[in-house]
This record gives sequence, C-alpha cells and structure tokens, in this order.
Amino acid sequence: MSKALVKRINKAFGKIYDMGDSGLDYLDGHSVLNANLMQHFYDNTLDTLSKDMLEALAVQLETVVEDAEFDLEA
Repeated sequence: MSKALVKRINKAFGKIYDMGDSGLDYLDGHSVLNANLMQHFYDNTLDTLSKDMLEALAVQLETVVEDAEFDLEA
C-alpha cells in the first residue's frame, strides 16, 4: 500500500511540476498543504512516514492538482 501512495504523491507532484512556475507557485500558496509532510517529499524521506501520513499527503497534493487545474485554466 505504501508504494501505491508514494506513486500517487509522485504523480500529483509531477502534474504540478508540469504546470511550470504557475503550478509551483500555486502549490506554495495552497492552504490545504501541510508543509511538514511536503518536506518529506523534498527530502526524499517518504519511506519514513506512516501509511496514514502518506495518504494525507497524497490527498493534499491531489487536491492541489484539482484546484490548480480549475483555477489556472479559468
């Protein structure tokens, strides 16, 4: 299950990254994002997180992607 969650996290971040600076700025300013959890992504320490924490980060990033796709396309 953890591998699937990490895959979801990487996929969501990839979508944000593909949006370029607008996507990354959107990510930085998004209120739903837990900066402490996101730091594990940047530090490549996702494997130290519990399943619940990985799920929370995946959901947060997926929410950012959905919101960015809507807000940046409009």
